[in-house]
Amino acid sequence: MPEPMFPCPCDERVPLATVGYYAIGGEARWVARPRSVAELASALDRCRQLSLPVIIAGKGSNMLFSDEEFPGAVIVLDAMNRLFRVSDSLFFCEAGVENTDAALAIQQAGRSGGEWLYRLPGAIGGTVRMNGRCYGREISAVTRSVVTVGLDGAVRWRAAGEVFLGYKETSLMRSPEIVVGAVLEFADEDAPEAIEARMLEYGDDRDAKHQFDFPSCGSTFKNSYEAGKPSGQIFDALGFRGRREGGAQVSDHHANFIFNTGAARAVDVLKLAAAMRSGAREQAGAALELELQCVGLFETALLDACGIASTPEPTRPGFGWAGLLRFPDARNDAFPRKLLHGQALDYFCRDAAFPAGITVEVEQLVPLAEARKSPERPFIRWTTRDESANAFSLRPDAPAGAFVDHLWESSVSELFIVDGGGSAEYLEFEVTPQAHWLALRFDAPRQRAAGHETPSDALWRGQATPFASETGFGIEFSYALLEPFIHEDRLTLQNAVSLGDGRYGLFPWWHDEGAPDFHQPAKFCAVKLG
Repeated sequence: MPEPMFPCPCDERVPLATVGYYAIGGEARWVARPRSVAELASALDRCRQLSLPVIIAGKGSNMLFSDEEFPGAVIVLDAMNRLFRVSDSLFFCEAGVENTDAALAIQQAGRSGGEWLYRLPGAIGGTVRMNGRCYGREISAVTRSVVTVGLDGAVRWRAAGEVFLGYKETSLMRSPEIVVGAVLEFADEDAPEAIEARMLEYGDDRDAKHQFDFPSCGSTFKNSYEAGKPSGQIFDALGFRGRREGGAQVSDHHANFIFNTGAARAVDVLKLAAAMRSGAREQAGAALELELQCVGLFETALLDACGIASTPEPTRPGFGWAGLLRFPDARNDAFPRKLLHGQALDYFCRDAAFPAGITVEVEQLVPLAEARKSPERPFIRWTTRDESANAFSLRPDAPAGAFVDHLWESSVSELFIVDGGGSAEYLEFEVTPQAHWLALRFDAPRQRAAGHETPSDALWRGQATPFASETGFGIEFSYALLEPFIHEDRLTLQNAVSLGDGRYGLFPWWHDEGAPDFHQPAKFCAVKLG
């Protein structure tokens, strides 16, 4: 059988009108729907290998797809939709969790503060990326951390302070990093019935404002504090309410909404938006920024009139690309460089089943070119940190720093490194806060490689060095050890945590049924080295 185009569910020749809320858009060559961080990273790498242009979409609630055919891949994150509690007040949401589903889960848990998300179109990933807000609330107020995947496959856990910059603005709007999850905090408790009543009030208000009469992307323009009034009021005063262009119409009830009344094209929406922006500037002195995200190939003049930056299309004079992810021609990485960094999450995605505050990090210490010249020097550092200092409570009966067989019977952090070249070989390393450690080599799942049937530190001497300090514990690896597992400058990794009492964590996370089994190399994450 031919190799699948992408390592996840994928369709060919998909009308983008079926992907976004606006029900507008030309045909996409590919639409891929990854179900995990690893599948997303692999899909991105596939696009890089084939030089395919890429669009990232969640629910498409704030995206206007071009009428033109899109020759690349649209990667839709709606299959990444797990939500579970990390603690009493903390909720982890994957990017594809719909805002309404998040509001309902928070309400059912008896936590208030998420009511405004109810019936807010879109998913958590997009809401975080644009710092979505409504009814005087915004997502930055309840977000504690954000998980992103870079175009190189690196997975990073970012504090909210690194992400949110102000009103409907984040650092991620100018970055190629993709939001794949977020930790939201709702500290206040209330009766679920009272929370539900407030949610329904918001839903009724949306209906009263006729927000869902026709497909739209909600507010077309951001509000401008300098203008002194909401954008909708500005457009209302300028007489835009009910204005039409082809199949697009400014709402009769909210002059900052542009509806698709049935047969609108993207060009119709942009012509209306350009007229509204020009009118606000020339007649009301208000410089308004388009909130709608234009994605695909458009007439450059229309994009310019709407204030949207674009990249010219050489084969179509007068047309340009907007909203695409672009792979850099060259990299200028700083070292040490984080490949994976984040909090271990419950293996089964169960509510509050795994302790919060255990973070894992894998860093590349030096560039590949330098590592190849000095292959015995440390190349990769793997570190685990436990904020509570007591999660790893089951200790082996052995001196600190000892090499211990059956170490997995204690509380351990684990790192798996897979041969990304197609063979079934992989390495497993385990370590404790006291630097007890174990290293194993397999040539198939749970099948130890020849010469590695009996674990021995002599097999790893000088290539894997455990460490433990007040700032964390882990192992440093030489390039010489890892070189056979590096393919096309990629390293395939998985962090896991086993506390020895039936609690298991993963980073990057994935969901599984049945008995816990970390030995699933197909689910591990490939990261591009620099």
